Amino acid sequence: MPQVKTILTSLLAVSLLSSGTTLTLQGMATDTAYAASSATSVKAAKDTSLPLKWSVATDGIGMYDKLPILNGILFYTANNTLYAKNIATGQVKWSYKNGGEPQILTNSSIFFIDNHEQLVKVSADTGKLLWKVKVSKRPIEVGAQARLINGKVYFSNESGGVAAYHPVTGKKIWENTNIPMYVGTIYGEYKGVLVVSSTVDNTRTQFYGLDLATGKKLWRTEGLYGYVGVQEGHLVLQKQVKEQYDTEATPVPGHLLTLVQLDPATGKISGQEDYQPLNDIDRMSNYYTSIQNSYIYTAAGNLDKDEYTLTRFTRGQSKETATKSYESYGRWLAGPTNGMAFFQKGTQITGVNLENDRVVTFDNPASKVELLQRVGKAVFTIYENGYLSINHADTGALFGIIKTGAGYHYFGNVTIEKGIALIPTEHKLLAVALPKELQ
Repeated sequence: MPQVKTILTSLLAVSLLSSGTTLTLQGMATDTAYAASSATSVKAAKDTSLPLKWSVATDGIGMYDKLPILNGILFYTANNTLYAKNIATGQVKWSYKNGGEPQILTNSSIFFIDNHEQLVKVSADTGKLLWKVKVSKRPIEVGAQARLINGKVYFSNESGGVAAYHPVTGKKIWENTNIPMYVGTIYGEYKGVLVVSSTVDNTRTQFYGLDLATGKKLWRTEGLYGYVGVQEGHLVLQKQVKEQYDTEATPVPGHLLTLVQLDPATGKISGQEDYQPLNDIDRMSNYYTSIQNSYIYTAAGNLDKDEYTLTRFTRGQSKETATKSYESYGRWLAGPTNGMAFFQKGTQITGVNLENDRVVTFDNPASKVELLQRVGKAVFTIYENGYLSINHADTGALFGIIKTGAGYHYFGNVTIEKGIALIPTEHKLLAVALPKELQ
């Protein structure tokens, strides 16, 4: 499934402490309160301390993508240099000047886009240059991307254009300079067609179907759509009734969620599914939608309020009897992830098992949550007061906290590699050795 840009990429990430910082319960400020645990929670020992394995300054590019890791080696960029770092030891294996954030990682090589409008391939083991090719005559902005799909490297430039290259030789297979890719995404090959998209005036989305052999445009479809996923060879899209940023004086009737299907072979939209009719959706926003088996989960709320409610629908059934709201648990934070969703009511965080509604209460700082992620058995949470906590997903037990002291409290996608949690931020990457309970 393609990586779709998240709205968080426009925000500053949290700036964390130096490499000497430790995660500790004892280092908490004295005015920070703790919420009481339920019977299902296990309180962490007072002497719990999780020192950083290591930390390193980075440029933060790609922090919301999957971290590029191969055989225990992490690849990241800082000061226009690509580094290969041993995760277990924190030692740098090699570096490549004028490098870029890894776009493609294979068993033996790394592809990135440098600041000279070149697509570059280097050895993952040594950092040795294998080839580089000029990929654009136009200036490359941060939206440039490359993906390896079925034996082709597809490249797109946010300034415009899509091209295909041979991954072994770097030879150009085809190029179409007429496809706009501002805030664009390369989705993949479906039914013998390459599907990409970009924005129109930052409100509407245009999807393109391109011929795999020539890059020629086969079709174009435009509308107020958002990508949800792929099912049975069709793209599932979320449809909006109107542009959310246009305020109407009169109520705008509609539905909380409307799904349609896009046929990659033709670009035609069909199979509209409407869920939960509402009298007014003028300022309603669907922040998150996920299809899991026969259910659809969506987190939606008013654009003027900083909170979302999770609702579950039964696929193909629009009756209220097939609808379940999780509003009573509080504002939605994350999930479903590994069968759980996470909420906050007041300052208390809870995790809800979606199969049986079992609730886990979390030990946590008494502050509003800005971002929460579950990775394996661990839950990583950053708060409005600047603390970052690590809890056990099944028990809610608190294993450690770090006081960030940052003004913007966000972090990128956390990865756990052989018992070490890698937490990327805009300016740093933290490596934390997790206890056995979280491995």
